Amino acid sequence: MKMTGMTLPQKIQYIWDYYKVPLFTAALILYIIGYIIWRFATKEEISLYAAAVNTQVTEEGEGLLEAFPESGALPPEADAGVVNLAANLFLTADPSSEYHEYVYASRLKILASINAQKLDLVIADREAMDAFASEGFLLDLTGLFADDASLRSRLKEETVILEDNHIDALLDDEVAYEAVTESHLTAIDVSDLTAFSSGSGEVLIGIIANSPRQEEAVALVRFLLSEAGSPAG
Repeated sequence: MKMTGMTLPQKIQYIWDYYKVPLFTAALILYIIGYIIWRFATKEEISLYAAAVNTQVTEEGEGLLEAFPESGALPPEADAGVVNLAANLFLTADPSSEYHEYVYASRLKILASINAQKLDLVIADREAMDAFASEGFLLDLTGLFADDASLRSRLKEETVILEDNHIDALLDDEVAYEAVTESHLTAIDVSDLTAFSSGSGEVLIGIIANSPRQEEAVALVRFLLSEAGSPAG
């Protein structure tokens, strides 16, 4: 059957009946190409990866994180981009906590981000920061802020587990848990800043030890301390 002499509706029906598969395939290919182009065109560069664990970033804090890349505080060689914030993450050993059901998913996301070097800085309460420190995930800040006495006064000690027998103790109830530990200055107390809040009132910042963007993380800490407000009184 030829298209000559067909009415317009008949031509459309003919094309659909005989060419719908190649037309669909062509449309799908065009869609995929367009989507890839759109993704590359709208992709944001990342200056820094941060996570808020057991803490909330206030509206002021969100504004500061957004302003940081354009503030001039970044190291000259750093990539210009945005601060990628992973929020609503929770770590707690308290089974009665309302957030306990989210702990497993949060832990998986945190571990995957650290392994992929996509986590540079963590904002957390004491319980979560203790967990980060005990696993050896945090950078020792002892000599990092030697030029800033006010910032050094904010440094807090965390216990780092160098080795333990937790597997043996887990498998055998008769084996007592033992650990070799050291205390390192791995946390920065920012509880007085109105940019963050936590249920306990204590908020700490730590820098991830394997981060390839430690200079950017240090720059963000300095920026937050210089720009964030403190509660009145």
